[in-house]
Order: sequence, then C-alpha cells, then structure tokens
Amino acid sequence: MKVLEVKSISKADGYIYYINRYKATAVIEYLSKQESFPFTFSIEYSPLGGKTVGLADIPSTLDYPLLPVRKALKAFVLQLESENKLP
Repeated sequence: MKVLEVKSISKADGYIYYINRYKATAVIEYLSKQESFPFTFSIEYSPLGGKTVGLADIPSTLDYPLLPVRKALKAFVLQLESENKLP
C-alpha cells in the first residue's frame, strides 16, 4: 500500500490557533489498483514543538485494512507539512 498523492488540499477556518484543519483527496495504490477518496485531517502543534496528526472521514468501504492506510496518510501529511506544501 502506498500513498501516491494528496490533492485538492483546502484549509478550513478554525478558532484555535494551534490546530490547523484541512480537507483533501487522497490517491492510494494497493493490490495493483488506484483509489481516491476525500478525507479531513488536522495538525495540532504542542507547546514543546511536537506535531500530532488526526485523520477523519476515511471511508470504511476500502478493500484494504484501514490501519496501514491511516499510518501511511499520517506520514505523508507530516512530510507535506515539513516541506511547507500545505496552504
């Protein structure tokens, strides 16, 4: 299972300054087929410099276990954030 890209990223308005919320579309590849689905995620910044990624709205209809999908998406989102590619 591999995350190919996260596209159509848009930032949602929020009132808590240390939590950024986003909506996006993920494109993943598993078992020689590609699938895309919309999801939401948030990045929370701790006072000590840590970052926590939260995922929501991942469809349970995927024909693949959700735990590896969530883990790969979190890593991909953190990589995008560290490269300053998020809006």
